[in-house]
Amino acid sequence: MPTYKLIYFDVTGLGEAIRFMLNYCGIKFEDVRFSFDEWSKYKPNMPMGQVPVLEIDGKQYHQSRAIGRFLAKKANLYGSNDFEAMEIDATVDSIEDIRQAMTLHYWEQDPAFKAKLKDTLFQKLPMYLDVFEAQVKKNGGYLVGGKKMYKLLYFNVTGLGESIRFLLNQCGIKFEDVRFTSDDWPKHKPNVPMGQVPVLEIDGKQYHQSRAIGRFLAKKGNLYGSDDFEAMEIDATIDSMDDIRLALSQYYWEKDPAFKEKLKETAFQKLPYYLDKFEAQVKKNGGYFVGGKLSWADLLWAAYFDYLSFVLGDDPNKDHSELKKLVEKVRALPNIKAYIEKRPTTQM
Repeated sequence: MPTYKLIYFDVTGLGEAIRFMLNYCGIKFEDVRFSFDEWSKYKPNMPMGQVPVLEIDGKQYHQSRAIGRFLAKKANLYGSNDFEAMEIDATVDSIEDIRQAMTLHYWEQDPAFKAKLKDTLFQKLPMYLDVFEAQVKKNGGYLVGGKKMYKLLYFNVTGLGESIRFLLNQCGIKFEDVRFTSDDWPKHKPNVPMGQVPVLEIDGKQYHQSRAIGRFLAKKGNLYGSDDFEAMEIDATIDSMDDIRLALSQYYWEKDPAFKEKLKETAFQKLPYYLDKFEAQVKKNGGYFVGGKLSWADLLWAAYFDYLSFVLGDDPNKDHSELKKLVEKVRALPNIKAYIEKRPTTQM
């Protein structure tokens, strides 16, 4: 029987949902808790230098949502089919959106920046709570309860939409690629879940959150690993890629010069660390991120290439040969190559 160990701070935070699920599943586990003062001695031994980490038979798995998804499958808490699973993923990601906004505001030390974050947070919070309330009401007290027609709604840029376009093409799924400009966004925003894109519409029903959509399509294309362990590794890799994309995006689009400089410092401290970790991971796995074979993680990194190159003004992989070869390999896949050759020219 596997031995489980959860490693996290002695707080609720990101660890508590995992503790809930382990207990709900009836899984005995060692609940390793430590203080903030003790963190420095744990950090060097953690994947990506962060917690929570779930250790199973000595192997470490990171990223709270990846761990949660793994445990939800074990407890039959991950929906009855792929569509329900995608709705669960989107809901979890939306809950995480508002948690992150609240956390950034709460812990910020700079008074001016804290006030700015508070304004953003309290604009978001009522809308999110109203949407969650309506969702629970619609689904009987819970958050989630022929040939499909697919439509992708996103800006006419790569960004968060491109990996979904890569997946749809790699899976051989025909879809309507609805692209719009920033000027057109106000007329689309009221009609999409959580007022954000990308949105994948299937037979008229809208699904949101890019990672939830990606996971759904990855399962369809056998790009989600050979077992739950590989799937969790793929999830953790995807989430780590999004960590660095988000840091760079926040820096790039910030208008306030002082705040932009602060964000730049954070982003460019993270970037080489993440790239080195990704490089080692690909090298270890025979030219792929997970399991020595093509997965959603490989497609995501290749899809992010254009956007990251735009933000950085340079090839993000130029000093990392394994990552460079991986991107070239993915973009040479027949379905992906055909899509790239015919896709619209965009600024980024």
